Amino acid sequence: MGDYAKVDGHSSLIRDNESTAVINTDIEAYYLARKRKEMFKTQINEINTLKEEVNNIKNILLQLVEKING
Repeated sequence: MGDYAKVDGHSSLIRDNESTAVINTDIEAYYLARKRKEMFKTQINEINTLKEEVNNIKNILLQLVEKING
């Protein structure tokens, strides 16, 4: 391990000559990508929670309408 070559046109990318994997050496970009991914997961969870709450409200309203029309 340790045999790397620079990727032409990309200052922060190197290629592992043994596995041919491309590795990003820009640590800041890595941490920003992780943060974006975590924020995206949080947003998805919030959206799913809101959907559940809207469905609960819808069910309560339907029950009220049934009682009124009952």
